[in-house]
Amino acid sequence: MAESLVLEEVVVTARRRAESLQETPVAVTALDASALREAGVRNLSDLNQVAPSIDVASANGNAPLANVYIRGVGQRNSGANIDSGVGIYIDDVYVSRPDGALLDLNDIQSVQVLRGPQGTLFGKNTTGGALVFTTNRPTDEFEGSVGFRIGNYDRLDADFVVNAPLTDNLWTRLSGVSRSRDGYIDNVFDGEDYMDEDRQSLIWQTRWVATDDLTLDLNVNWAETDQTMRPQKCMPVPEVVGWQAAIFDAIAIVPATGRSVDEHCAEARAAGDANTVISDLGGDYYSENQGASLTAEWAINDDLSLKSITAWRGTEATQNDDLDSIGVPFLHRTNTVHPSFNHPSESDQYSQELQLVGSAFDDRLQYVTGVYWFQEETSGRINTNYLGPFDPAIAPNLIFFSTTASTLAADNDAVAAFAQLEWEFSDNWRGTIGLRYTDESRELERVNYLPDPSTLDANGGPVIPLSGGLYVVQRPGYEFNPNFAFVENDIARDESDNNDVSPMASLQYLIDEFGWIDQGSIYLTYSEGFLSGGLSEAPTGDLEEFEPEEVENWELGFKLDLAQRRLRINGALFSSDYVNRQLTTLVINPETNSPSGATINAAKSSIEGVELETTWLATDNLVLSFNMTLADGDIEEFDDIQILTADPTMAPGPGCTRTNLTLVLVDACPNDRSDENLPRLAEQTYLLAAQYTLDTSLGTFMPRVQASWKMDMDFCFDSSSCQVGYWFEDEQFELSARLTWISPSERWVGSLYGTNLTDEEYLVGGTALVESEGVGGQAYAPPRMYGAELQYRF
Repeated sequence: MAESLVLEEVVVTARRRAESLQETPVAVTALDASALREAGVRNLSDLNQVAPSIDVASANGNAPLANVYIRGVGQRNSGANIDSGVGIYIDDVYVSRPDGALLDLNDIQSVQVLRGPQGTLFGKNTTGGALVFTTNRPTDEFEGSVGFRIGNYDRLDADFVVNAPLTDNLWTRLSGVSRSRDGYIDNVFDGEDYMDEDRQSLIWQTRWVATDDLTLDLNVNWAETDQTMRPQKCMPVPEVVGWQAAIFDAIAIVPATGRSVDEHCAEARAAGDANTVISDLGGDYYSENQGASLTAEWAINDDLSLKSITAWRGTEATQNDDLDSIGVPFLHRTNTVHPSFNHPSESDQYSQELQLVGSAFDDRLQYVTGVYWFQEETSGRINTNYLGPFDPAIAPNLIFFSTTASTLAADNDAVAAFAQLEWEFSDNWRGTIGLRYTDESRELERVNYLPDPSTLDANGGPVIPLSGGLYVVQRPGYEFNPNFAFVENDIARDESDNNDVSPMASLQYLIDEFGWIDQGSIYLTYSEGFLSGGLSEAPTGDLEEFEPEEVENWELGFKLDLAQRRLRINGALFSSDYVNRQLTTLVINPETNSPSGATINAAKSSIEGVELETTWLATDNLVLSFNMTLADGDIEEFDDIQILTADPTMAPGPGCTRTNLTLVLVDACPNDRSDENLPRLAEQTYLLAAQYTLDTSLGTFMPRVQASWKMDMDFCFDSSSCQVGYWFEDEQFELSARLTWISPSERWVGSLYGTNLTDEEYLVGGTALVESEGVGGQAYAPPRMYGAELQYRF
């Protein structure tokens, strides 16, 4: 079995056709079912430790949804008006929304991590790379498996697969997963545990081999996630006075609670270890995904085939975020807290792709060409932001309650045509060229709401608004009404159109057996990528267009099998230049006098690096693996707006715009952020693994030890959080181990496992709204986990 890691050919579909990994001029990590099992990869987030240049968090901010970065490119904002720079594909179907995309891996044939822009064949939204998941298709034999996993934190998982032939040419396959675990974050405020796991999914597939030349695959899938959020550890930032905290401390928070935001944060910071928090909201997350796809493959002749992929995917999701990380309602963003004014996000995506794959001139020419259509409609989600209520406020007859609500409805339509051709000049030289044209349009409608003051008293008493969230109430008898009404405040609508041409070219040399090289290849590739532009909140309160993100990438790669094919070394040197990199900032909406996240463009940035993947069959039983990434990111031009508390005795500075938020004056000033680190880009990444195979009369035993390091990674958000350095992690280290047993009949497979065995505490994210709050939230790695797995195959 160990020899297969080196000697057996690894087949990938990184270029939309099956070919050998060692002859593919793309930086790709391919893991088949055995490799996934041996490395303990059971969820998309587990790829974080095993593939170079990838960072996968088990949550984004507070919410347990997919947040993937490849080579420092991804997206923090999960709103309907923006996409990630990393595309996720399940059986050739693009997954547009991150909700529910934190996939549990069961009955998976392979996972491929494609690094670098994949714009020609995979289209928009792959400026960083792509994750390609391929499930096992139905077969003509009755087979299946059932498995269980138990562990600490009351983990209890189950999965199954059943494959059944219905007729000689009609086969069906059903697989399912259930994940259940208690939370590991202890919330002192309510005594509950958070960041648990509660996920279920089903995939039902049917394959009809209509003729020798025509095969149809129907895939119907469902998944549900119903978990608590990831509340964060509050981090005081004494160097910064938050403009919101300063005024609200004086008029509301201190009068109502007796302590300031800084003091609440200090209390939360002192509460236990890194995964002990104080959060009054805690929060929960829910998503449901449904999908269906029909894939038809027609072998027109021996040299030409046509593939059609028709798909639909529906997503419904809600989340409740505690963005202040303290035990009072300073800044909450919610979907379901309000008893009646709530609604989930609902997204429907439709796509149709046609691929023509063929060869000519005695197979010297290989080509892929096709067309693609995509439509997505997203609406429904009501975001309600709470600041308060604080009772009493600055005077006994005053309360403070600043709340706004908003809805986003987004439509996205895209069409594309693409072609890629490879020509074999000789037995050793190959050249590839490709081109993709994309035309895309987006429409966005945002509706803002404000509370109806007459409904704030549950007993019907008069409530008189003053300004800035202060209300006069009637004492005695006032009781806050959590089911208060909202009234529409303003509507903004706009649309944007983008088109792009994404070319690529590659020159490859195949190395024959020569000296200490058994076989290999060297390639030089130029490629471009395109991430959709769109619309976002502007400082004026209107919708403002942000530009598409574009990248030009050069890559020099090599793939070598050495030492009688007992040593495999694959590597790449890459240089990526980005124009209009899409990053997230904070703006003030003057209509609501509240802060809002917005997407802006960093005009110029670049990422350079080197990647290495090594597998060595040191003995017939011992396999050693070593992966490495060294990366250097540079923001060359990033002009932002920084919001600071204004001095009323002085005029605004050059280029600054002053806004009167009634109780506080703030200046929005030009801010050069080109000296910051690119988010989520580790400067150094290492993986070292050792696996031994021992055959006995009781079966095969495979102990495995794996250590991974990520060094110098920044999780800051606004300018001040980047300057203070509290969200910079100098080292993430994880040590894991597994002992796998396979019975002599290979029907039983069992494992003992442990992750983060040294129980390290290190940053994996955060919500650093330092300029407004004066504090920020930090998210830490899960603690030590261990357990046992058992699977029976039939």
